[in-house]
Amino acid sequence: MNQSRIDISFIRKEQIVDAAVCVIAQQGLQNFSLSEIEKKARMSRGQLTYYFPAKEDILLAVFDRFLFLMQLDFQVQDKKTGKPSADQLEGWERISRIIENVLARPVEGDGFHALQYTFLSQISHRADFRLRLSALYEEWRIKITGDLIQEFAPVTNSLDLRNLATLIEAVLHGLSMQRAADPDAFDPKIMCDLVLNILFTYMKSKFGLNKQVAKKKRSEGVPR
Repeated sequence: MNQSRIDISFIRKEQIVDAAVCVIAQQGLQNFSLSEIEKKARMSRGQLTYYFPAKEDILLAVFDRFLFLMQLDFQVQDKKTGKPSADQLEGWERISRIIENVLARPVEGDGFHALQYTFLSQISHRADFRLRLSALYEEWRIKITGDLIQEFAPVTNSLDLRNLATLIEAVLHGLSMQRAADPDAFDPKIMCDLVLNILFTYMKSKFGLNKQVAKKKRSEGVPR
């Protein structure tokens, strides 16, 4: 009996999130409202607030949905090109693939970046938005740091690599936000090559070259 109630709650929440995503996709984040969600979900205001007490709670759930959809997009990109997904790689190869996927991802109708910007603009008075972004950025930072440790741990300390991971994350975040605002801000392929070459040059001078990184760069045609 209890399991049945849990399942119903999950289904209702998914229906509400589906409706919210639809509203944002069709009308934009500026027209996001409980009234519009009610229409799409075919639920009363009481039903909405039972599962999500405030509109901001729905936004947090939508944010996680957009994040999930973005990860699916990356997998689709890799399948189209016949490349292994980032999850199948490790170390520098995974970092390179993530950079490539993030910069190549189409930005038209990208609700994730719009919602991310909304969260950033309200972190001074919305602790839940700030904490969700902080948790997401830390999750990404830990993964990138782990890949860097695989490459460079013998020659440097983890704090240096964590700082480098933060820099990589900041570069991707900044470029993604720019492209979301202006899709013609840069050419994704040229920018990807530029970012990888700058990182490679820094890592070569700071840490020396791991054999795997050197082999990867030679295959990309980057001079040693």
